[in-house]
Amino acid sequence: MEKGQELVIVGCSGSGGPAAMMSKKLMPNVNVTVIRKEEFFIVR
Repeated sequence: MEKGQELVIVGCSGSGGPAAMMSKKLMPNVNVTVIRKEEFFIVR
């Protein structure tokens, strides 16, 4: 991805959260947005 691009990840409970963290680590110039809608969310 090029500088200034955005990455949107839908869902966070399965592999979405780790994917967002890894994406930000590998591509620090890319804006990462996580969209989630969960009634019961477990934070690790």
